[in-house]
Amino acid sequence: MTPGSLVDPPSGFSLARGPPATDEYGTPSAYAIEGVLGLSGMGVLREHDRIVAELARKVDGVDPFAAAVRASQMAMVITDPLQADNPIVFANDAFCVLTGFPREEVLGRNCRFLQEADTDQTEIIRVREAIEGGVPVEARLANRRKDGSMFWNRLFVSPVFQGETLAFWVGSQSDATSEKARLDLLVTDRKALEREVERRTRDLTESEERLRFVLQAGRLGSWTLELADMGFVASETFKIALGRDPNDPISHAEYVGRIHEDDRTRHDDSVAACIAGHGDYDIEYRINTPAGTVRWFKIRGKPFYDDDGVPLRLAGIALDVTERKISEAHRTLLSNELNHRVKNTLATVQAIVVQTLRANLSHDETRDIIQGRIHSLATASDVLTRESWDGATLTQVATTALAPFRAEGEHRIRIRGPEVMLTPRLTLAFSMAFHELATNAVKYGALTNEIGRILLDWDILSGSHPPMLRLTWQESDGPPVSAPTRRGFGSRMIERALADELQGRAEIDYRPDGVVFTAEARLPEIPRRDQGPIQARL
Repeated sequence: MTPGSLVDPPSGFSLARGPPATDEYGTPSAYAIEGVLGLSGMGVLREHDRIVAELARKVDGVDPFAAAVRASQMAMVITDPLQADNPIVFANDAFCVLTGFPREEVLGRNCRFLQEADTDQTEIIRVREAIEGGVPVEARLANRRKDGSMFWNRLFVSPVFQGETLAFWVGSQSDATSEKARLDLLVTDRKALEREVERRTRDLTESEERLRFVLQAGRLGSWTLELADMGFVASETFKIALGRDPNDPISHAEYVGRIHEDDRTRHDDSVAACIAGHGDYDIEYRINTPAGTVRWFKIRGKPFYDDDGVPLRLAGIALDVTERKISEAHRTLLSNELNHRVKNTLATVQAIVVQTLRANLSHDETRDIIQGRIHSLATASDVLTRESWDGATLTQVATTALAPFRAEGEHRIRIRGPEVMLTPRLTLAFSMAFHELATNAVKYGALTNEIGRILLDWDILSGSHPPMLRLTWQESDGPPVSAPTRRGFGSRMIERALADELQGRAEIDYRPDGVVFTAEARLPEIPRRDQGPIQARL
């Protein structure tokens, strides 16, 4: 019997193993076995001892596996599960270099002596369960070298069986510190990237909410047109402005079909010019809403292109400018009307001056008459100004024009009649007429004494179609009246100019008991700005 070999025990004899014999490497060559082995078990032991002895040789052996293990640049160990605590029975040179431990300090110890105290317990449990189950396992463990430096050990452990008997555990190991560092860096970078993505997503969401608020606050709609398939997307605000349900989709064809037919060609030309010229899209046009109304929209947009300059889409905003368009039209109308009325007023002033000078009156009389007539014209203009030049009621005109002559009380000049709206031109004409009648009453008629009275009365004649207005100025209790031998400018203005404006009749009757002025005119249906159409308007 040679050292390190086993002899066949007697049949049924229990063989107990003492301290194992070692070779010059200190490697155990024989192992204690608890229990009774048959002949097949003795064969396993012989093969086991042979492999251990072969691995421990300094020179290459006949076993290619053993030679490969000895020469491998990968750190490798072999442990013996047949011994208590599964000790290391072989460690190659690469393992000693990796750990810094000499072979004699490694053999006979369990691999756990390398483990760092704060090694991930999850990984340790995985290794332990794999060894208990006799299955391969891969793990990454925190280990410490002999010099105290820590390294990450990437460990792969696999069982080796002889028949059905577990003979060895083979473990290959590599320094995964740099790999772990890179992995940790990747994890750190990934978490930082996730935080950055989360932050940017949050910022983008907040930005979209701010943009949505600004668009809604400014009543701005947004839209996008994909040029490849003409896909059209409109915001809720835009759809509401178009008179549509904000949840209903709208196609580009349907949208273009809603553009006013007089504006459609201009829209198409503007879009084509914008895309071809790489410029902004800025246009105003009318939209026919489903309700049948017409709305004005200001549309602004910008084209977007790919790297080859191919147009991809148009995107922009839309603003309902209907109120502005109405205001602009009204302002233009007012400006034109103002120009017209200023010319008419100047012409009226010119006529007043010329006709008054023709009367060959004294300087003082001419001055007083001109001033009074121009003042009457100015007073009528004040009434129109208060009504935004929409006209005034006949009561307003009479009360304002006759106010200077009612200083002694309203009982001297009584005014009564239903509400009748006058056009701006008739407002001026009636104001001038009332001023002339009151001036003549002061100079020659009922207001020359303390008891004279004037009744200004009007009514709408019943049964007439269209309705007719009849107005009467009647003086009483004044001095006797006789017809003038010559008609002055005032009388001519009352009878002729007012009749022309009324498109009816205006007459002065010089009765002995007092002057009577009568005017009749049709009442056309003219709408008032602050209410519906009324017939009592001139």
